[in-house]
Order: sequence, then structure tokens, then C-alpha cells
Amino acid sequence: ERIAARMPGSLSFAAAASMPLTSITAWELLFDRLQVPLERAASLLIIGAAGGVGSMLIQLARQLTQLRIIATASRAETRAWVRSLGAHQVIDHRRPLAAQLQAVGLSQVDYVAGLTHTAEHLAAIAEIIAPQGRLLV
Repeated sequence: ERIAARMPGSLSFAAAASMPLTSITAWELLFDRLQVPLERAASLLIIGAAGGVGSMLIQLARQLTQLRIIATASRAETRAWVRSLGAHQVIDHRRPLAAQLQAVGLSQVDYVAGLTHTAEHLAAIAEIIAPQGRLLV
């Protein structure tokens, strides 16, 4: 009861039911596990950003931090959606990550949230993560 809240009228029951799990998970990933500071400019790559946790991660990071958010999405509609949530740039996780990051002006990223198919992206992550960067899977 101490963490219960009134359901927003703008949400369906299904959407409201999914909010606690994805929101709390995204919060814990961002602040407890990655230990992202609120006021430091840095970069965050979210691999699999169009899912439930990824979409919440984008919104929390955009509203509460100074992070430059690079999201991955492969379809046109998911690319548009993650951009509408607040991603600064969107790249395609089906193409080489390093080249796409360079195309948006980054050679490395400070934080990586590998939310999907991490094993497939591990070599690329090792190439693009900054020294002393943090990876969360």
C-alpha cells in the first residue's frame, strides 16, 4: 500500500499494469546499476530501445539527466517512436554500431544498456564503450 498509486485516467488498465515493472526496472538500471549522475554530460547507448524497459529508460534519462541518448531500433515505426520519446539519435542495431555512432559524431559511448541480443553485439560494444565506461545487460 505504501507504493500504490492512482491509475492515470489517460492509460488503459493494461498499460497502467505494465508501468510499475518497466519503470522501476529502467530506474534501477539507470541509477542503481549504471550509476548515471544527474548533472554530468555523457552518452548512453540503449540497444533494444523500443521495448518496454528501453522506452522507459529513454524517457527517464531524457527528463532527469544530461545524457545524450542514442537508441537502437530497426523498423521505421520504432525508430520514429523512440525519437518521439526523447532519443537524440537513433541507429539500427542490425548494422555495424561503430560506423553509425561515428556518423552521429561519437566514437565512443560512456554507458551501454544492452537490453536485447547482447551476445550478438558484444564485440561491437567492446569497440565503442569508453575507457571506464559501464555496460549493463
